Amino acid sequence: MYEVLTWLSLITIGLSGLLILTGLFLIKTGRRELHKKAMLTASFLALIFVILYLVKSSLFPPKKYTGEYKTLYYFVLWSHTILAIINFPLAVYTVYLGVKGLYDKHRKIAPITAVVWIYVAVTGWMIYFFLN
Repeated sequence: MYEVLTWLSLITIGLSGLLILTGLFLIKTGRRELHKKAMLTASFLALIFVILYLVKSSLFPPKKYTGEYKTLYYFVLWSHTILAIINFPLAVYTVYLGVKGLYDKHRKIAPITAVVWIYVAVTGWMIYFFLN
């Protein structure tokens, strides 16, 4: 069960990050409707990730890092954790602005949200590789 939850988590957050990158490409090339679909799908996958993460965390104790790169591991872990906590309400607000058509505000905050989101997705995978 642990491995299934882990892989489902990795897949959902990984696809979410890839969809954010896709959405950025789509908006830069003027494909607003496809951009919206990509970003809403990314948001849905991120929500699924949060649910999976909470279930896994409640059922299984966290793994301890035993490798030789502790400083790097803890930097990645803490920056990931802090930015994930910050990005959750930031992403909700960014999606809200886009859905409501408040594009001036959306354009200002969306690039920040996207960069943080991608960082969190990539470092999530890094943490997995550190621990395995």
